[in-house]
Amino acid sequence: MADTEHDFWRARKDFLSHLRYTKGYSQGTCYGYNSDLGIWGHWLEEAEHDWRGCTHREVEQFITWQMRDRGAQPHIIARRASCLSSFYKWAKKNGLVDEDPIYLADKPRRPQRMPVWLEREEQERLQNAARNIDDLPDNIFGRTREHILAVRRRYDFLFGLIQNSGLRISEALSVKVRDVRQVNGVAKAVRVIGKGNKERSVSLPEAFGTVFGYWLSDRPREDFVFAKEPGGKPAGPRAARAYLQRLVDKAGIDKQVTPHKLSPSLSPPPAISRIISLL
Repeated sequence: MADTEHDFWRARKDFLSHLRYTKGYSQGTCYGYNSDLGIWGHWLEEAEHDWRGCTHREVEQFITWQMRDRGAQPHIIARRASCLSSFYKWAKKNGLVDEDPIYLADKPRRPQRMPVWLEREEQERLQNAARNIDDLPDNIFGRTREHILAVRRRYDFLFGLIQNSGLRISEALSVKVRDVRQVNGVAKAVRVIGKGNKERSVSLPEAFGTVFGYWLSDRPREDFVFAKEPGGKPAGPRAARAYLQRLVDKAGIDKQVTPHKLSPSLSPPPAISRIISLL
């Protein structure tokens, strides 16, 4: 039994190396695969199954165990089944197993979720909540009104960039000033490195590009666009999501809105002169 266990954990390590260095998967994606495969491996040890000889019956037992004993939701189980499928396809291709036990297993369907989007009026309320400075205190926890205003402006532009470009939150936060192509002070496009280290250029609408370029003027090229302080690092995705939720609550929007689900703005942008006056 010890040799079998060792073989699985070694295979998991080799598979993750394949994903990271051959397929170019991100560190976060590999971390998820590592966790899901770890749950499978520990279940195999408890059930005393050989990972190389598993069939769809063992996979279905694993699924039942997750639902009954761990209360896992269908979308989580579906994700883990997809992870196992990728792992066993790789293992079969490399001669470690003879068959893929995931293929014939009955798996729970992913629940169909209604898409979340903001109506025009809701987008305007969210924008107004981000740009309203009437409720800013003079000082809170040693932070001046000017500091709090700068934070609000930074997040306003972060969410504005996501709305106008469709970037993921992690992609937007990683943008540096050098990645923004500007022509005569207008931000025309943003260069990002996405999944699989693939580079792409995303065009920006002229109205947003004008105020975005103005906001970026005189910034050092090597600085992160959304750095918390000059020369520093940006906030993390979790902090950005939490800030967005506070704005959503402030705007009185009764929807679960995430940065990823911010759709391109359907309403005409506010007057450029008015936005620049707030910078």
